[in-house]
Amino acid sequence: MSIKKPKTPDQNIVDIYVGRRLNALRKDSGLSQKALAERLGITFQQIQKYEKGFNRLPASRMLSICMALDITPNDLFRDLLTKQYPIKEPTIFSCEEEELIHSVRRLDATLKHQVREIIGTLASQ
Repeated sequence: MSIKKPKTPDQNIVDIYVGRRLNALRKDSGLSQKALAERLGITFQQIQKYEKGFNRLPASRMLSICMALDITPNDLFRDLLTKQYPIKEPTIFSCEEEELIHSVRRLDATLKHQVREIIGTLASQ
């Protein structure tokens, strides 16, 4: 799957990619757009614009976001820094998939292994 072509001439593929990474990392942190916006003193609509790649993320705001999410700028640019082209789109999960991922992350290693075996068996049927 590749990143879709920018919707407007002002949109840049890197801004779209970073916005999608921001969205995924924000969700991983368990924060809503509103909660992140409140931490930064901006509107949630501005967070939406960053996440959709409509607005470019300035360096000063990026640093504030990284501090709020306890991440680094490298986390936002992860696959871009490997110089792999075309740029891979971050995986977008459904709500059910995200719920499963978060549930599995809370399990200890033994249970994770058992869940993986069960899912492998079910998927092969």
